[in-house]
Amino acid sequence: MRCPQKYRTICDQEFLTQSLATDSKTAATELVPIIKKQFLAELDARLSGEAPEQTREAFHATLALAKTHNIKLKSMQELVEGPVKDIVERIERLQQMKPTTASALFAVQLGGLQLPTTTITELARDMANLRPDEVAMKNPRQLRIWKAKWIRAAEAFVAAVGEDKNVQDIDKQNAFDTRRWWQNKLTGDDRVTSEYANKHLGYMRAMIDTYFADAQIDSYVNVFGDIRIEQKPVHERKKKEARKPELSPNWIAENILKPGSLPGLNREARDIVIICAETGCRVSEVFDLPAASIVLDAPIPHIRIRVEEGPVGQRRDIKTAASIRDVPLVGAALEAMKRNPKGFPRYRGNGNYYNTAPKYFKANGLFPSDTHGLGGLRHSYESRMRRAGIDNEERGLMMGHSLKKIRGREVYGDETSLKLRALFAEMVALPTETWTPRPQAELRAEIEKLLLEEGFRVA
Repeated sequence: MRCPQKYRTICDQEFLTQSLATDSKTAATELVPIIKKQFLAELDARLSGEAPEQTREAFHATLALAKTHNIKLKSMQELVEGPVKDIVERIERLQQMKPTTASALFAVQLGGLQLPTTTITELARDMANLRPDEVAMKNPRQLRIWKAKWIRAAEAFVAAVGEDKNVQDIDKQNAFDTRRWWQNKLTGDDRVTSEYANKHLGYMRAMIDTYFADAQIDSYVNVFGDIRIEQKPVHERKKKEARKPELSPNWIAENILKPGSLPGLNREARDIVIICAETGCRVSEVFDLPAASIVLDAPIPHIRIRVEEGPVGQRRDIKTAASIRDVPLVGAALEAMKRNPKGFPRYRGNGNYYNTAPKYFKANGLFPSDTHGLGGLRHSYESRMRRAGIDNEERGLMMGHSLKKIRGREVYGDETSLKLRALFAEMVALPTETWTPRPQAELRAEIEKLLLEEGFRVA
């Protein structure tokens, strides 16, 4: 075959030839495309290898070369420690192929394959390309948050060891130094929690795993494999479990649901707050809602919390699998959603809500104290359900919590029907100008009737 022009800098032959070692025209016809593919893989590997350092592209070109020649990759150490017969067979194959000593085939066959020279910072910035399945459904806001955690972990590593090391050069001492750096961050005015520190040590562990997985290396030692902070600092061990302060039903009715409340706050942000207050949803579950997940014309109006595919403006990921649920809309939540049947385009996918509503409440002195925030609406919603006598598991399903964790065992049986969830929602809903929830006794009777119809009660 004629050598393509793009390879002339690394190949001085105009024509590339190789004996097919057959006198069969049929066999030769079948071999030609295979040999051509091998030639091109060889040339790609050599072309990529011109760089002074082994790039990821060059490394993968070499992997492709090994694949076309059906060569099992082994390191020099593996070859030296393995049977002599293996080395001899590899040399014999090279003699049959007759490559030049500059050929990438020598590196592939004789253990000279070099891992990509990728620094930990470069790896952190490339994680989205290396883990495409994890970001496929994320919107721009979610993707930005996802990327940032790897970069933070890499920056902490660089601060700890004093240099941006190549991943394959990171050793156990570097891992110890990084853990010590995070341990020092557990105290002081700008301290972090041990949970936060361990998450970032885990990100380092995951990045190293990703690096070797991309290189198709199965046997390696992850120096961050057992690195974590086991001992919590004294102030954490003796501190009561932190919870976001709840916002009472009276406060919600007066400051959020009362007609004329929240003047100066735009309609979308105001309605997001109302829906969160009256459904217990996470705020991102509401402002990221695509139009397809808002179901207002069903017998029981509801919103669907789920992973969303589609174009960037409509896709979204969710926190956990347990978060997947249908959330019934009643009272103020239904009224607010009807005002926004297509969702909240002003905030969908960008996170600007966090710079709007929380700041508005603080600037106007609406929170009961400096420790309160809008996150307290979700906590308040569960307390309202608990005080209404709704079962713990039912509350977990309504909130999108893991039922397996609540039970402490495997989960069997179907989920609670949307019709029953709507009755639970009405039990804790606050009245509006145009709607009042039915009396508790009537709602409980309706629940019993529904359970009887479904066969969960005996008449």
